Amino acid sequence: MLGTAGSGKSYLTAVLSSWLSDNQHSVIRVNLDPAAEWIPYSPDIDVRDYVDARRLMVEKGMGPNGALLAATDMLVSHLESIAGELKASGAEYAVIDTPGQMELFAFRATGPLVLKALTGGEKSIGVFLIDPAFVPRASNMLSAILLYYSVGARLKIPQIPVLSKADLLDAETLEEARSMLDDPVLFEEKLLEEGVEPGLLAVAKSLFEAYGGEALLGLVEASARTSRGVENLYAAIQQVLGGMEEPGAEEQL
Repeated sequence: MLGTAGSGKSYLTAVLSSWLSDNQHSVIRVNLDPAAEWIPYSPDIDVRDYVDARRLMVEKGMGPNGALLAATDMLVSHLESIAGELKASGAEYAVIDTPGQMELFAFRATGPLVLKALTGGEKSIGVFLIDPAFVPRASNMLSAILLYYSVGARLKIPQIPVLSKADLLDAETLEEARSMLDDPVLFEEKLLEEGVEPGLLAVAKSLFEAYGGEALLGLVEASARTSRGVENLYAAIQQVLGGMEEPGAEEQL
């Protein structure tokens, strides 16, 4: 689970893992946020058992940001143990809830190392949550889209874009968002209305061209509160998994 702070990663982790369990899939829940004070599920593997940002604040006299940075970097020294727990579970699926401050995970050296160690060569997918706060304005949506592709480039795994908390948006706003994402001309018009600089307009055009006329391929609308879209998310996950090579396939060729 990837996304900006407050986008609903932990809640969707809870709902998706419950859905998988209810549908006869074995699943393990992993909390990777060392600063989480409360999470809406009982993690089967909890990074706070190894390193706790709050404890660092008390013991080392660190501020909240410094403790979070230190705790995230300290994960590396515990990867073998955490990966061992994950492998020993034998679960069909692992739903990994990444830290609330996504930039600490995705854009520091630690994130890719953690991801590689935990997946252990198994097929893995990033579920990237887009907060509904980004939706009403085209410029905000462009920011979310650029972040989505930046994280994908950084972590080097396929991603599924998810509009989280979709129940908070009215039907008109949702339809307008869908239209913008599917229509490069409309998206450009909206960006021009908002006074976006020419350079960013060119970037937006390039994105649409690169991805066949859609800014976000396969966007799933979901809500953890109502469980809306969870089946669609599962279907999208299966579609991506089905198109991935088996681990080690390149080495065997």
